[in-house]
Amino acid sequence: MSRFLGYGKCSVCGVGCTPSNYVDHAGVRYCSACWIEKENPEHPDLEKIRETVQEAAKKWKRQKYSREDGPLPIGPYSHRN
Repeated sequence: MSRFLGYGKCSVCGVGCTPSNYVDHAGVRYCSACWIEKENPEHPDLEKIRETVQEAAKKWKRQKYSREDGPLPIGPYSHRN
């Protein structure tokens, strides 16, 4: 199985997309904050949403690269070394 490297980046601000923090529309990828800014520029919590998206990207990146890849399983049967 190939390694999953990520969801890509927002085409507007360039922040890394994380699960459930992006929207694909007309072939363009937006993070949640950029999409809300595009559709509703008067949103009262826009800066808070942008900070949340950036923090989620940093946290997800740390989780993705800090975990050690374990060995592949040998199979359902007992194995003698």
